[in-house]
Amino acid sequence: MNGPYVLLACIGLIGAGFVLNRFMTGKLGWVLVAVMFGSAILALFVPQIDGFNTFNIFYMSLFFGLGMNFDEKRKAAKTRRAEWAKLKTDRPQFKHCPSCRSKLAEREIDGKKRLACTYCTYVYWNNPLPVTASIVPHKSGGIVLVKRKVEPRKGTWCLPAGFMEIGETPEQGAQRESKEEATIDIEIERLLYTFAPPGLPQVLMFFLAKEIDQTPAPGDDAEEAQVFALDQLPEDMAFQSHVEAIKRWRQQTGR
Repeated sequence: MNGPYVLLACIGLIGAGFVLNRFMTGKLGWVLVAVMFGSAILALFVPQIDGFNTFNIFYMSLFFGLGMNFDEKRKAAKTRRAEWAKLKTDRPQFKHCPSCRSKLAEREIDGKKRLACTYCTYVYWNNPLPVTASIVPHKSGGIVLVKRKVEPRKGTWCLPAGFMEIGETPEQGAQRESKEEATIDIEIERLLYTFAPPGLPQVLMFFLAKEIDQTPAPGDDAEEAQVFALDQLPEDMAFQSHVEAIKRWRQQTGR
């Protein structure tokens, strides 16, 4: 067999290994090991069969295995991308102690199962994080909403909101988020509604701001920012808690 045919055969074997490994995960590997082992034994005892070098079977299985390896790397990369995407939307769960780097294990503390260090006294309490959101009425009669630029619920609408930062009050956090997401300066009138989402380590604080006459514009954290009439609010709201806060405000004010 001359050079071009050998090259085509090698490429074909790599491709076959790549494709077949996608449909026979966990099974094809054992078949390949058996073929390689058997071909090596055959080549030792029967080097030639009608002029054919039996050790070529071993070489062929190597190229087939190379194609399988390419598919395994593809699967691993896909899994890593999925894990990174999940980290963007979920609060990461600790696996190791941030103090001594030992493993964390679940045990009962104060009547609840919590992650705790297996070596030192560290306990991952997973305490709720404070989140502020603002209902900002506009002089036109509507309210300010922003379209989310990041996950979770990217591309859907919500109130200007975000996590508090250290050193600021809840009211200051609400003002900062409104500035960052909708480029508006607001003055907080009162606390309207608090909510703890089931299963999430968060406490949401919804504030009512005083009416503004500024035109909102998207900041770094939003794709869009605009004023919506109360009877034309978008259907694709990001969070039900924001819908509930708007509903409560409208009931309290009769709007």
